Amino acid sequence: MPDLACSLKINIAPENGRQSEELISVSADSYCARATRLGMHCSVMQGFNLSFRQYKLVLCTFKFLKQAIHMKFMLTALIGLLFIPFPFCYAQKSKKPQLLVYGTGISAYTAALQSAKSGVPTLWVADTDTLLPAFSKRSVALEKKPDLDGGLWLDVLMHMAQSTTANDSLAQQVKNDMNPRLFMNAIASSLAETANLTVIRKQNVEDIKAHSKGWHITLASKQKYNLPLVVDASNGEELIKLLPQHVRSKENPLSPVSIMKTANMRTAVATGFIADTLYAWTLADVLSSERNGLFQMNDWQHAYGDDVRFTAAKAAIGQAVGATAAYLAFFKTTPDKIDVRKLQSEMMNYGMRIMPYADIAVSDPHFYAIQRFGLSGIIAGDKENGTYLFNGDAHVRYAEIQPILHRLFSRSQLWFADHQGEFFTWGDFLSLVKFVGLRGNEVDKAIEREWHTKLKFAGEFDTTKRVTRYQFAVILDRYASPYVKAVNQEGTFVN
Repeated sequence: MPDLACSLKINIAPENGRQSEELISVSADSYCARATRLGMHCSVMQGFNLSFRQYKLVLCTFKFLKQAIHMKFMLTALIGLLFIPFPFCYAQKSKKPQLLVYGTGISAYTAALQSAKSGVPTLWVADTDTLLPAFSKRSVALEKKPDLDGGLWLDVLMHMAQSTTANDSLAQQVKNDMNPRLFMNAIASSLAETANLTVIRKQNVEDIKAHSKGWHITLASKQKYNLPLVVDASNGEELIKLLPQHVRSKENPLSPVSIMKTANMRTAVATGFIADTLYAWTLADVLSSERNGLFQMNDWQHAYGDDVRFTAAKAAIGQAVGATAAYLAFFKTTPDKIDVRKLQSEMMNYGMRIMPYADIAVSDPHFYAIQRFGLSGIIAGDKENGTYLFNGDAHVRYAEIQPILHRLFSRSQLWFADHQGEFFTWGDFLSLVKFVGLRGNEVDKAIEREWHTKLKFAGEFDTTKRVTRYQFAVILDRYASPYVKAVNQEGTFVN
């Protein structure tokens, strides 16, 4: 059979509004490899991240084409794809809940919402009639730490401010006086707009038992559910208390960012302030609280209970746990098989602020490029006065990035053999980018042309000037994509 080929255009539009149109070339000999490459690399090459559903959608599309190619009905396949909406791939999926979240606080809200947004039928059970009661009765003022609000929590703040774009200053204004009516309106709106989410109020979990395929849960109403995954986000770990001691997961102490190594930060899934300390939660931290599909929040969750001062941190860990549990349900896999980069990309699709840079505003045009660059661990953030800074105006030294680039791009060893210096100039930097990114001179022309427009860099383009960290991160992310280099759950690069 001849090697038939075609091209498809897929509009990929994450729910945060960013869109991109991808041209996917398909051939009988290469569709499987291309599907795999898209799942791993598409996010950074084009500056967006494939969500769980979009990743599976691409694989579903290739599967559809595979059948058509083998049946020699290529034209039929193309016509079918033009008229059949892509969600058809999921039309037969059951809406039976795959994940149950128990609790009433902000962690329960973000865990349930993230799971549902990731395409997993989710059941949120609350033991009170009012959700998030800490904010529903009176106005409160939240912590005034460096602006690290992000993810689904920041969405709530922006809804209260009636803003369609994320802004740290606006978020701080809202937090100075959290109006309960505006807050509950924002929560109600988010819940109403979210598919795959069912909310049950005023119901306690009466019993929870492990079974061969997960957990059997009985509510006070005697309604019963069998689910593979459960998240106990209650303040007092009410579900955990119903289990025998030997079934409970082992809790690990939290790790302050100030003592974390670069490898650990590569696997971070959430960050935030608790009291006066900035903490980071890695994927390993989240999985340490999991046992047979049951996730429990770490001891800080019930230690601080309804203390609203640390809402941003509690919301972040809730969203991270929700995304992790959703990953297991969506891909029908086990914790040891979780792809760190896929999980991080999913959370960033929904606004997660993983790297806690206090000096990079969420409204920065290159916010997520800096996030991806930070997660690659090329240049460690600076730890100053209890905060974590990117220090984007600092100049980049050869010595600080050469060892890590050797791990990311083996070709870089050849480049550094012929180039030495103390600080990178734009001339040297572009030479390196083109060498490791397999690019041509079109890179120089594009950067000079887009210096003020798309890149929004200050000053004028000059190949003799030194490169700043900010510029280095943006350009390397755009043309060489270090973030796509796979890492294991310990943060070590995988060849």
